[in-house]
Order: sequence, then C-alpha cells, then structure tokens
Amino acid sequence: MKVQYKRIGTIQSDFREKFGVPRQSLMVEDARAILKLEPDPLYRTALQHLETFSHIWVIFEFHRHLQKEWTPTIRPPRLDAPNRVGVFASRSPDRPSPIGISAVKLDKIDYDSNGGIELHLSGVDLLDGTPVIDIKPYLPYADSIPDASSGWAGSEIPKFAVTFADGISDPPARPGFLKLVSQILRWDPRPTSQREAMPISDSIHEGKEFAFRISDYDVRWKIQNGAIHVLRLDVI
Repeated sequence: MKVQYKRIGTIQSDFREKFGVPRQSLMVEDARAILKLEPDPLYRTALQHLETFSHIWVIFEFHRHLQKEWTPTIRPPRLDAPNRVGVFASRSPDRPSPIGISAVKLDKIDYDSNGGIELHLSGVDLLDGTPVIDIKPYLPYADSIPDASSGWAGSEIPKFAVTFADGISDPPARPGFLKLVSQILRWDPRPTSQREAMPISDSIHEGKEFAFRISDYDVRWKIQNGAIHVLRLDVI
C-alpha cells in the first residue's frame, strides 16, 4: 500500500553532494541551512510558539534514493562497525521507505521572507533540495535517554586536527567558512572505502590528496603528520 505525504518545505544548504555531508546531525555545529516552507497561509499560524524551542526534529525524504532498490543489509560508514547490519538497525537512506529524521538547532524563524516563511537551522546533515514533510519540537525530557544503548555504534568516532595552508582565508561573502570546513574535515568525510584503505593515522599515506565539495568550492586537502592539511579552495 502506498502512503503519500505533503511536502511542507525544502532544504537550502551548502551540501550539493553526499560526500562531505555530516554523518549525523549536530556533529558539525556550523553546518547551516534554511528550511523554506511552501507558501501556505496557514503555516504562519501552525508555527505559533515554535520559536520557544531551541531544537526541532526535521522529518524528510531521502529524495536521491526514491528510484533505487532498497537492500535489507548495508555496510555502515564506520571502520569499527560490523561488516553488514540490517537496514533497520541503521540510518542508511537505502530503506523500503526513504524517510529520515534529524534533530537540529532552530536559530530563528523569518516570517517575512519572500516566497514563504524560512526556518534558519544549524547542525544540519541535509542535502540541498531535500523535501521536508514535517517538523516537531525537540523535547529534552522525552527525547533524550542518557542510559540508552548505542548498539554496534557505541564507540567514539575519531577526530583529526585540521590546518590550513598559508594564504587561505574566508571567501569575502562567507565569513566563518573556514571554521565550517574545519568542523567537517575533523571527522574525515571520505567514503568508507577510502578511510579503510588509506587511514590518516598510517604514515605510509603521508601526502595523499583528496577533495570534497561544499557550496561553490572544492576543498583540496592532504594527509600530513597524521592530520588533515587544507591546500586550497577551488571555486567551482
């Protein structure tokens, strides 16, 4: 049986491709986005008192996976994870129903934006163009479970130091851009295959170069002294 939902809005973010998107929400605090609501006159009333909450749940559709066949098991994007896990024991987008949920920070609501109300968010892990089907307030007393088990994903994800080559600075129209780049790179955003084959901590891979795309830039970086060194920002 098919179930249909109404799109209430669309995400506008710097993430145009999956590589570089934070693996979970709130991992990269400066990853910002706008949720542009559809121009429905009822939405202004529906948002009453939402601004009193610091965080919200965004329920969305993995729109890049709508035409793909789902698989019952997936390979998690963690080097310390089991080789395969059931898709229902993961947050993979390759699901029977490609629906996702992210807890994000609600920075402000702009009721007067042209073309529809805008919710300004941070800590996002959402691709540009993601369709949103609902939002709900985050309730710490109900949504946070301090003694919950993390199952196979219980170990900490390693973080790496990030440095920049001399002369690299924030683009004129993007103050704080290098801070965002640093927050993304410290988690090593490469595909699992690359992280497994060329770990940053192994000196044999010293000098290997990589790149990921964010907004209008290709970020070029290399492995250096067991850490990440940004070489340059190339305008796309």
